[in-house]
Amino acid sequence: MKPIYALLWLTLVLLLGCRGCNPPEITGITPGSGFARQIVNVQGSSLTFASVVWDAGLGSEQLADHALLSARYFQIPASAATGSHPVKLRNTGGTSTSSFNFTVNALSGTWPAPRIEEATVNYFNEKGGGLADLFLLLSVANVDAKAVVTVNGADQTSVLYSAIASDYFNTRTASTFNYPVYHYGGLLVFLTDQTLGSTLNISVRNTDGLTNNTTYTLPASAATLDSDNDGLLDTWETTGYPAPGGATIDLAAMGCNPKRKDILVEVDWTAAGQPLNTIWGDIEAVFANAPVLNPDGSAGVSIHIDRGQGGAFANGGQTLAAHTTMDFGPNPAAGYTDFFTYKNNNFDADRLNIFHYGIFGRARPNGSSGRGEIWGNDFMVTFATFSNWNNRAAQVGTFIHELGHNLALRHGGIDNGAVDANETFKPNQESTMNYRYQFPGISIDCDLTADAPAVHSYSRGMLGSINENAVNENAGICNNTAIDFNSNGTLQNPVTVNTNPSTNDSDNTDIHINYNEWGNMRLNFTATGSRWNNN
Repeated sequence: MKPIYALLWLTLVLLLGCRGCNPPEITGITPGSGFARQIVNVQGSSLTFASVVWDAGLGSEQLADHALLSARYFQIPASAATGSHPVKLRNTGGTSTSSFNFTVNALSGTWPAPRIEEATVNYFNEKGGGLADLFLLLSVANVDAKAVVTVNGADQTSVLYSAIASDYFNTRTASTFNYPVYHYGGLLVFLTDQTLGSTLNISVRNTDGLTNNTTYTLPASAATLDSDNDGLLDTWETTGYPAPGGATIDLAAMGCNPKRKDILVEVDWTAAGQPLNTIWGDIEAVFANAPVLNPDGSAGVSIHIDRGQGGAFANGGQTLAAHTTMDFGPNPAAGYTDFFTYKNNNFDADRLNIFHYGIFGRARPNGSSGRGEIWGNDFMVTFATFSNWNNRAAQVGTFIHELGHNLALRHGGIDNGAVDANETFKPNQESTMNYRYQFPGISIDCDLTADAPAVHSYSRGMLGSINENAVNENAGICNNTAIDFNSNGTLQNPVTVNTNPSTNDSDNTDIHINYNEWGNMRLNFTATGSRWNNN
């Protein structure tokens, strides 16, 4: 359906509503409390074609801004006062008999500017003459449902399509964060007659006038479209990947979806490095829970790990020859086993452009727990000689950490040339990429102590910067949770202290910045500029 016809259809549906429908019913809102302007999730029945009635039955009753053709998501009105507010649903069949009382909390600090995480494609139609119609999906942190989207200087029609609601700041003081994320919203933007191969200059403007900008480059044709930016072309994920050797790899049978991000990984191991069988579900859950919106309206990333479990995944899970140490090579004089000797003998070359390859081995020559190519496709887990080798959280964390390097993530942030991209222990990078949290999991309660049970994740970029020349130990890293950074038994403000003690950082002159890793992953390891070596 062309965008112009889709808009006409949408207008007709909105005018007609759902004739003869039964009234909707509301059973809950997640979270059940929050802040004015926050987007939340609705539970109930007959949500399609329903509207959200805020302050139902009161003099302040109004219809809240909600998702396209559905009440599944809505935004708390900006004018909402603190306290309890009755919420009902309504369609052409009537108003719900049930209601839910939503509690509005007082906002701490000011509402952040929108932050565009990514632009993906929900719908694409190559129409001839070098032009295309498309629905662009913008995933934006803290976006308003009625935000204005501008493309190449012109305002465009857009609607709220999807969202990720959060209750994180119901128990934390948002003003102690540099960029608190209350929600992620997906804005569907309707574009016509766009030039193939051109770059779109995009701006999102919230209702308070604050903006954020990004660019999106259209494909040269529908045949080269990668709607979800995961490095797997849509045609590969629907009709199969045409491998160089002549075979067709059925990515759909592996669970791949052209409108949802997928990561493909093949894993083998040595006998000494055989991982626990319990880690795979944990790893899958880390990515499934990612704060990432997809073109199909879903949230999260699907990671498909071939460890020889059967069906379409029959290549992985091989037990490799033993080694004393292993590393990327070749360097015969060093005396270690070359990772690529294993890969050349055990990895199907037809998968080279689409699969990451990971090996659980015994050890690296330098004794480190693993290594991953930065924005590449190969990684290794090598801490079988460590005392915590059989620790489930440590194995999960090291896999997530080393694969994260393949996704262009560094210990202190993304690989963008930043001064602290290699800082390995900085306290305000709440990420499994951080050596502080690789084994035990991250801290989400601001105290630098890993949570129990372990939580592994990449950073959302919410915490404030730390100036080591003027550290406020009373404020800590967030939520005013005090931290004695120099361990002298006294909380000081200000104090000069090295908050990132490591072998490559012995001074106390740094300013540590919290990077948004989930919003800056690079899944296409064969893209121009990557460090992929075609091996």
